[in-house]
Amino acid sequence: MKTDSRFHAFKILKKYYNQSDRLDRIRDNYYKHNSLAQQDLSRSLVLTNEVVRWESRLDGWIASNLDKPITKLHPSILIILRLGYYEALIDDAIPPHAVVHSWVELTKKVMAKKFSGLVNAVMRKTIHIDPSSHPDNLPLSEWLSYPDWLVNHWIDQFGEKDTVALCHYFNENASKDIRINTWKNNQDDVTSVLNELDIQWEFSPKSETFIRVSRGLNTLLKSEWFHTGMFNVQNRASGAVIDLLDPQPHETILDVCAAPGTKTNYIVEKQKGEGIVIASDMSPTRIKKGQTRSESINYPIEWVCKDASKDAFPMADKILIDAPCTGTGVMGRRPDIRWRRDQKDIHSMAKIQLNILTHMSQFLNPNGVLVYATCSLEAEENWNVAESFLKLNDNFSLESGKDFVPESWLNEQNCLATFPPRDKVDGMFAARIRKND
Repeated sequence: MKTDSRFHAFKILKKYYNQSDRLDRIRDNYYKHNSLAQQDLSRSLVLTNEVVRWESRLDGWIASNLDKPITKLHPSILIILRLGYYEALIDDAIPPHAVVHSWVELTKKVMAKKFSGLVNAVMRKTIHIDPSSHPDNLPLSEWLSYPDWLVNHWIDQFGEKDTVALCHYFNENASKDIRINTWKNNQDDVTSVLNELDIQWEFSPKSETFIRVSRGLNTLLKSEWFHTGMFNVQNRASGAVIDLLDPQPHETILDVCAAPGTKTNYIVEKQKGEGIVIASDMSPTRIKKGQTRSESINYPIEWVCKDASKDAFPMADKILIDAPCTGTGVMGRRPDIRWRRDQKDIHSMAKIQLNILTHMSQFLNPNGVLVYATCSLEAEENWNVAESFLKLNDNFSLESGKDFVPESWLNEQNCLATFPPRDKVDGMFAARIRKND
């Protein structure tokens, strides 16, 4: 089993390092075109996620055991060594001698035989490394496995202590939350189903409509209860964005940048199916995914392919702008984000976000409510964008979120602003803005 999962992990990472696409998309596409046993799929998923997550620390260890610069290594050999060092030093489930042998044999399989000696020699040196000891010559950012610019940016925002806590939090296994469909479920039904399926769970932070699953998630996702929309995968903080929007029956609501529609479906549940919900996105592929889910659970959502920065929309009572962003608040479940972002991306995203917010505001009815949200931790994309909009549009005003979301999740402007290591949820920002009469 392990040899096959290692081979698949190697092939997935080879594609990832040769492309600019997201790791999860590359991996899903690989699984779509290759038939894997469930145990190999599960293990290759873990290996690819964790090697990308710990890339910088792994490279620091590997470089210390080379007699030439790590940049001189053949790219495929570097991938093999990263995988091997992860198994030998971070994932302690496999005996060291078995790890070395397995990766040497895989090298012979996928590379010229001459490379196996190098892999064997460098892998054997892992026995001299204490994986819990931070080497003096390895900068803090490399040891925590984040780019220098991001760690420095967070230190400027949050201070060093909170930044280190944040880095550690995102290096742990991401929690898995499920939203209970309270429109069609009651608590007794839910508890009965979870017990019947032998799901290990507890309530998510500050909620009785979201649960955190620690065992049995795949069983739940394969169940009829999930396929009929009684349960949906959604982080608790993401759900809080819709709580802040506070959808009510009979309202017309626009959800832009909406695909794949997790928040959109929650809007319908909040309205109990009695309202007009229009969801838009620029990606036909992602729209199709959203349509498929909403149709399968019979939710009345009108999906349209539109650009929220320039296209025309019908007037609405409420608008959700789930804006495109750097995604630094969901780095725990998307480990590749740390390596696929640059500091300039924060500023370019902020411009796009303000354009969308400004454009979409004209489609809000008088006294209507707009929620501007991101899954970013960066002030430039969050409060700074909302503040810039409010300064330029005196017919809009900020409303406190205290009546809608947990008060401890509000920042000094009373916007939703979760901090992952403190709140144990994804990093999410949302501002509730009302259009004055």
